[in-house]
Amino acid sequence: MSRAPASLRAAVAAALSLVAASAFAAPPLTVQFSQCSEFVGLVPVDAGKAQALLPPRYTLVVDGADTARLVVRMTDCKAIRVGALPARAGRLAQAGLLIVSPDGTASDPNTGINNYTLTYASNVPALVLGLVGQDVPAALDAEMEYAVTPPLGAGSRLYAAVAPELGDSTRFFLDGTVNTPSYASTFLANWWRLSGGTSIRMQTEFPTIAFDFASSVAFTTNPANVLGKLTGTARVTSFAITYRGTYDAATMVVKKGS
Repeated sequence: MSRAPASLRAAVAAALSLVAASAFAAPPLTVQFSQCSEFVGLVPVDAGKAQALLPPRYTLVVDGADTARLVVRMTDCKAIRVGALPARAGRLAQAGLLIVSPDGTASDPNTGINNYTLTYASNVPALVLGLVGQDVPAALDAEMEYAVTPPLGAGSRLYAAVAPELGDSTRFFLDGTVNTPSYASTFLANWWRLSGGTSIRMQTEFPTIAFDFASSVAFTTNPANVLGKLTGTARVTSFAITYRGTYDAATMVVKKGS
């Protein structure tokens, strides 16, 4: 796929940042997600490497083998509505480190999760602008890919790829097989980020989400980027823990100072 020159990307990124600061900075940001499919995978990584990327105020989840968890998520929605703007189809990709809940929310591992955000990208400009306005370093990837073929059934093929053109994010892709989710639950997901001494919480509430835990999906990235350095390889052939999810609706509230 063709990409814009670096000088143009830098200029547009600067312009986006200025627009975001004026358009989205004041209130908490609310985002509605509708008719979505997603994949989440957890990769064991060295706790020392992970700790070096985590601000001191957050607590890394570490097991007895001195292992932390890298969390990788990609989502495809038929509609994403940012604030009062019109909804549009969209996708997002994010990766981070599994942490202890900083504020006590989403602390039940069966119905919640807390992660520190390392990278975030979307193909929805308003979502990127809104997050940048909240001091989350989101990136724009207009050509982000996500496909499950066929959409339903056992052993469907998943292919998802993120390669941002604008902003500071990381390229990676997912490929493998997934199954139709059937286990329904409520869920609360917190993704955190520290900026200038201020903690930002991206909290997404899922009234009902269906899960499947038997996906077989590989994760590929550049071994020289932040995610590749954590995993120590260009390709993780299978995630240690997987969550394939589908849901009708979810709401994310992004709040600074949480």
